[in-house]
Amino acid sequence: MTSSSGWSRRSGPAIRASRSRSSRAVSNTTRSSSPSNSSPNPIVMQRTFAVVTDSTSDLPAEWRERYGIEVVPLKVLFGKETFRDGVDMTSDQFFTRLAASSSLPTTSAPSPGEFAEVYRRLAKDHDGCISIHIGARLSATAEAARVGADAVEGFKVNVIDSQSVSMPMAFLCRVAAECASLEDATAAVEQRVPKCRVLALLDTLRYLEMGGRLNRAQAMIGTMLDVKPLLLVSENAEIKPVERVRTRSRAIPRMVEFFRSEQPVEHVAVMHAQAADEATSIAAELRKELPDLEIPVGQIGCVLGTHTGPKALGLIYIKK
Repeated sequence: MTSSSGWSRRSGPAIRASRSRSSRAVSNTTRSSSPSNSSPNPIVMQRTFAVVTDSTSDLPAEWRERYGIEVVPLKVLFGKETFRDGVDMTSDQFFTRLAASSSLPTTSAPSPGEFAEVYRRLAKDHDGCISIHIGARLSATAEAARVGADAVEGFKVNVIDSQSVSMPMAFLCRVAAECASLEDATAAVEQRVPKCRVLALLDTLRYLEMGGRLNRAQAMIGTMLDVKPLLLVSENAEIKPVERVRTRSRAIPRMVEFFRSEQPVEHVAVMHAQAADEATSIAAELRKELPDLEIPVGQIGCVLGTHTGPKALGLIYIKK
């Protein structure tokens, strides 16, 4: 994937851009980072720092509102048309258009200026900010956040490279939002970053081929043999092939079996791309085995969907 894409190949550990700011009293009004809240949110009001992420976190709307988390969208481009992920285009709209498209859309990261604008706005009501983003090996987003943070004088921003994508970032945001201070939040998040995992089952190799990850001959052979690739995104956003399984009916149980070998886990979610019934079934099975864990089910966003295609399934978790 090229550097102009939101999924450029960059490497690097967690990034932190910090600028000090004198303490201020907590505002008695709802934080500006809390979207569409009509009344003060007690959880948000207790915090003196803001929590920011990007749209590849697949952050549930309920969590966004409950914790007052700011989401900066990446962009999807169909030809000359540009859409902000989750703002101008929903994931359902995206997959409908993707199915009718003869070429793969491209993606792009937010600009440093967009991040700087968000941080300046948050600085009016907060002492600092933790900003948690898609792995730097997958996207230029974390680097853009760091540059944007450097442009805002007097506001402390800790930019975290999650080394992951999708719901691990959402779980990290929730962990941060429940901490008492920016320092505690940063420590808690950085402790969990190396433990984030995305176990993905792709229904087709077509989108890997279109995105340049696979040559046409490999994709054609995989399609003819009905091969379903099982991939793992682990530390440092490294994408590793776990297995290639013949037929989807065999691949789904194999994915769950692999997940069981990764336990114990602190958090887990099931994500999908227009495969809600299968995702719900997997979650129901796991809830019986892990009754103490909340197991959200959700659909991935436009940017991630560009690279997985429809019918993808994912087990998203943070190991203990």
